[in-house]
Amino acid sequence: MNFYEHQDRAERRTKLIVFLFVLAVLCIVSIVAVPVGFATEWKPEPIIVTVVVCLLIVGIATIVKLRQLRGGGQVVAEMMGGTQLQQGGLSKSERRVQNIVEEMAIASGMPVPPVYIMEDDSINAFAAGWTPGNAVIGVTRGCIEKLSRDELQGVIAHEYSHISHGDMRMNIRLIGVIFGIMVLGVTGWVMVRYIGPMVLHSSSRSRSKEGAGGAGVGLAIIVLGLFLSLCGCVGTFFGRLIQAGVSRQREFLADASAVQYTRNPSGIGGALRKIGGITPISKTPSDASQCNHMFFSQAMKAMFASHPPVAQRIARIEGIDVSSLPQTDATEASVGLISSFSSSTVIDSIDAAGAVQENYQVKARSAIDGIHPTVLSSIRDPWSSRLVMYSLLIDANDEDQQKILAQNLSIEELAELKKTTPLISKSNGRVRLPLIDLAAPALRQLSDSQKQAFADIVFVLVKSDGVVDMFEWVFVAVLQSHLFGVKRHKQNGVLRTMLPSVCVVVGGLAHCGANSQDEALQAFNTSVSELGFAQIEMPIKTHCSVGSIERAIQELSLLRFTEKERLLKACVTCVTHDGNITTNEAETIRAIGDLLDCPIPMY
Repeated sequence: MNFYEHQDRAERRTKLIVFLFVLAVLCIVSIVAVPVGFATEWKPEPIIVTVVVCLLIVGIATIVKLRQLRGGGQVVAEMMGGTQLQQGGLSKSERRVQNIVEEMAIASGMPVPPVYIMEDDSINAFAAGWTPGNAVIGVTRGCIEKLSRDELQGVIAHEYSHISHGDMRMNIRLIGVIFGIMVLGVTGWVMVRYIGPMVLHSSSRSRSKEGAGGAGVGLAIIVLGLFLSLCGCVGTFFGRLIQAGVSRQREFLADASAVQYTRNPSGIGGALRKIGGITPISKTPSDASQCNHMFFSQAMKAMFASHPPVAQRIARIEGIDVSSLPQTDATEASVGLISSFSSSTVIDSIDAAGAVQENYQVKARSAIDGIHPTVLSSIRDPWSSRLVMYSLLIDANDEDQQKILAQNLSIEELAELKKTTPLISKSNGRVRLPLIDLAAPALRQLSDSQKQAFADIVFVLVKSDGVVDMFEWVFVAVLQSHLFGVKRHKQNGVLRTMLPSVCVVVGGLAHCGANSQDEALQAFNTSVSELGFAQIEMPIKTHCSVGSIERAIQELSLLRFTEKERLLKACVTCVTHDGNITTNEAETIRAIGDLLDCPIPMY
């Protein structure tokens, strides 16, 4: 099963979560309503009021939590006590994890996610976000200090699998769902721990009749709180059940994908051997119980484990009998003896065309090595990264662009830009998009107003000559997706209902890459035939402008993911029809993938 099938399946799993959520809420409401019915001799009014109040509490809590998480991975990481890894003064272990994350992002065609560190000695990690564009990677201090590079790479590859499989969106929705069905218990605990005792304390100071009445109210609040806490146990039961039911099989798949990505089973296998069992996070944040399913290994003990037993995971990865593994915790057994991945069951469970293949990692490392060290340092700082992006766009001999920069930048910024531009022009053309990817974490640290000001200058620079060429469109498209994300809509469209938009995109690629009209027509016909369509007239070149292509892609973003896969394959067929794919063509495919929320590995 490949990236696109996983994305569609992730959307279907959301329906399962909704069903389980509704079932859990019905059970909780029933348990609350039954005692009220007995106490009121089954009068309908009190029962209806009780049901409505419970539904309102659960519903509002779920909605509020999901709105809180709209900010994506950053919100989740900070909720878990993580702090973003800053580029200045990194330790050796911090630099190592940053390099691994960057290599995997460039290899997979994703923007580089910010890295968050949780100051905890346990070995654990997570990926969080709604889309690859706002994803983050979180790792504990123990993870980066106690694991070797291969082991750390295996853990990060596991988390990248969750990003590419669409698990992150489901995980965040699951946080909201779990919080909603556990909120009655939280409400009851607050009543027992704070509100009831506060009322009793205030009433004990008064010997009047009002004070006696206040004591009764305080006791009533405590009793009601105990009852809600008991009901909350039911919510906790269902919450843990949903976590376990949804996440356990995904962990096996992510382990298998990590082996495929790194071609090194001893890496993730070694990390699991060092964990050796359930390794709770020692400094558990208050929200950890809602996020247990997001971690690489069990973050805290629960009545239903959200992860498979570590021994089973190791056995599947290394192709050995689970009974041969020791049952003790936290063993640091040698992992250098396993030299190949022999579990055919796991190999069959994943698609051979994974998002992060070994050859893509080699290309990613080569691209990063091809960037001048000064530029590489600049793109990791929010202030300097803006200037590097300007350098990618401008022509030193273009007077209009120079005037625009002089009007919008300070003297210090202009001086820095003058130093950076020659270093960019000497870079290989294939590093242009990797530069944008690498700059993404720094650029996201800009405030909303700074982001908008930066984007405005980019737009003015692009339009300064009155013509937007293909690279300029690619640049703006990729940069926008990294800075502001891709808006997600309900994605269930099919290609046959969007043929005009398909023709504009494929036709635009055919015209741009062909040396003659006949060559463009052949590339177009071959591509649409691959999609199963025939007798389609190719649009003329003027109808395939950059603006027309962008509008067409906006409509095509509503396609289901497996349909997007067909479209992207047709696009690749179009640009490779002449037996060659240029840097501009590869960048255009990549930009189309970004706008469709489908990361494309670098060519």
